[in-house]
Amino acid sequence: MMLAGCAPGQAVASTAPHGETALQKKLFEAGVQRFIFDGWAGPAFPVWTYRSADTPADAPILFVFHGVQRDADKYIGEWIDLARARKIVLIVPEYDRKAFPGVAAYSHGWFTEKDGSARAPEKWSFATVEPIFAEVRKREKLTAETYALYGHSGGAQFVHRYVLAGGGPHLARAVSANAGSYAMTDPAIRWPFGIAGLPPGLWNPAKAFALPMTVLLGTDDIDPDYPSLPRQPEAMAQGPFRLARGEAFYARARSRALADKVPFNWGCTLVPRVGHDNGGMAPVAIRILFGDARPQPGADCSPLP
Repeated sequence: MMLAGCAPGQAVASTAPHGETALQKKLFEAGVQRFIFDGWAGPAFPVWTYRSADTPADAPILFVFHGVQRDADKYIGEWIDLARARKIVLIVPEYDRKAFPGVAAYSHGWFTEKDGSARAPEKWSFATVEPIFAEVRKREKLTAETYALYGHSGGAQFVHRYVLAGGGPHLARAVSANAGSYAMTDPAIRWPFGIAGLPPGLWNPAKAFALPMTVLLGTDDIDPDYPSLPRQPEAMAQGPFRLARGEAFYARARSRALADKVPFNWGCTLVPRVGHDNGGMAPVAIRILFGDARPQPGADCSPLP
């Protein structure tokens, strides 16, 4: 965790909550805030935020999505120094297991109940993003009209599937880093591993491929026995490890856009010598999202210059 030298944050709530763990206490001391979000049709859940004291009202806004461990506190801790240096407001929703039971309820969009019955669109996990954006803008009196998304591992599953489902009206850019499995742009494979079975009207290739998304892959994320690597048959068919699966997803999407004759605004960036590590991917992601190091859309996967 990178907390040394953090300036006190501008509070989202009137008082900082008490930390339950040593990590959380350090986060709150550094200016991190947490509130319970209930401004949507589903269950209430925590949202973590960070805004340094010198971050202005017109600062960019970045959502960071945690992995399968639901460890939002760890993720925001790894992003604090980067956010403070770039004067970015962080929003890290905590999709806890009580409110979002199972991977499908978080990373796959939560389109259906366990019995297969359809959930109302306002109760999809994807439906949380825009209301959280509006709530934090209101609480912090921010003026940014758009937000960027970054997700790692299980959070990357959320991000790229959110983009495939059309994203939100205020989404500007997205980075999906080291996802364990993908929704391939293949109409013969069912969601969440393909696009078959998506709720009617969601799959729009022209819209999905136009959204500026980067598939970010660590070149050392190549462990076929990694404990949290998805092992469903559909996931295993995508490749033996995360790097291979990400490259296959990007190549398939590029080919699909070409076949559909629609513009392709995605890029693919490799991060040399980094494995399955959010902290190692974040410095490259922030350059892509808020710097001038943008990967060329449609180019082969390669490291940034």
